[in-house]
Amino acid sequence: MVWLLAVAALFWLGRALPPTGSIRAIADARSSAVSPPVDGRVQTLLVNLHQDVEAGTVVARLDDRDVRLRLNQAGFELERLRADMAREELDRQQDARNSATGHELESGAEQRRLATAVETFQLAALTTRTQLEEARVRLQGAAVEAERQSQLGGQGMIGQPEVVRWETERGALQKRVSELENLLAEQRARTETAQQRLRDFAPGQPTSPALDVALAPMRWRLKDQEAQLERIAHAAQQLDLRAPISGRVVDLRCHPGEWAIAGTPLLTIVDPRPRRIRAYVPESVRSTLQPEQNLRVQRQDGTELGAAPILSISPSVVQLPERLWRDPSQAEWGYELVVAAIGGEIPGERLLLAPSK
Repeated sequence: MVWLLAVAALFWLGRALPPTGSIRAIADARSSAVSPPVDGRVQTLLVNLHQDVEAGTVVARLDDRDVRLRLNQAGFELERLRADMAREELDRQQDARNSATGHELESGAEQRRLATAVETFQLAALTTRTQLEEARVRLQGAAVEAERQSQLGGQGMIGQPEVVRWETERGALQKRVSELENLLAEQRARTETAQQRLRDFAPGQPTSPALDVALAPMRWRLKDQEAQLERIAHAAQQLDLRAPISGRVVDLRCHPGEWAIAGTPLLTIVDPRPRRIRAYVPESVRSTLQPEQNLRVQRQDGTELGAAPILSISPSVVQLPERLWRDPSQAEWGYELVVAAIGGEIPGERLLLAPSK
């Protein structure tokens, strides 16, 4: 009986162990982590674990309250610039009445009137730009929420009126954005016309030094405000986190309401189709292999998947992935083989390779 049990154990062990000369390998698939470019609170998470997504799809959205606050601050700054411009205009008009006479007075007043018109149109365009960026931010949030409500409505978790309400709000915001874009284009055209009139008023003649000195601070403030609006617009675009590749969500590390740190992965997307097989061999086996040589691919249970060519062999030894270590506490090294994927592998699956017969 003891001898029979020993023979049976050896037979079972022989089937359980990898075949002689087999090479340990792992199916490697492309993966990509979605990380926020800035710190912020996760407002909405639009995907679930094991859900398939397309590249470019919005998978999460950060809280936009900070952007809204900055837009409000930009609006307050515009109002202050408007007041400063009005006061500056009154001061220049008073200086003109006190220092100019006759034709010089009329000429200077007309030039100042044209310059004021240019500044007024620029300020109006800047105000419209602020409203446009705020509307775009609201539209982004409404679009994400409408998509989420639509998904919930499709699952029967909310009523159709709520879905219709968000779709209506999104449509209204889209119309508002379109109107503001048209208005901004019209105001920029008016600004260009006013600038051309100012240039034609005294062609080839420099602007009065006093006028330049008076308007220089205002012009710099306007330029600074334009740059601030550009920064806010860029920040608004970073609130939507999009899938960098098409694939399946395999790891979720956040929930709505949690604080996310810039650069920290929130979720991981893996391409369900392995693109290659990676294996590692010692020097003794490396010398028997050549690029383009076919190897048989097997699963751990001995199931044959087919044959695939060797794409490349590393010129020096590299460290094996921890999943392939025999002893989890001791690192292993070997030459890396890159073998073409056959198509039946599962991402991360452990495989066995052997020379074709």
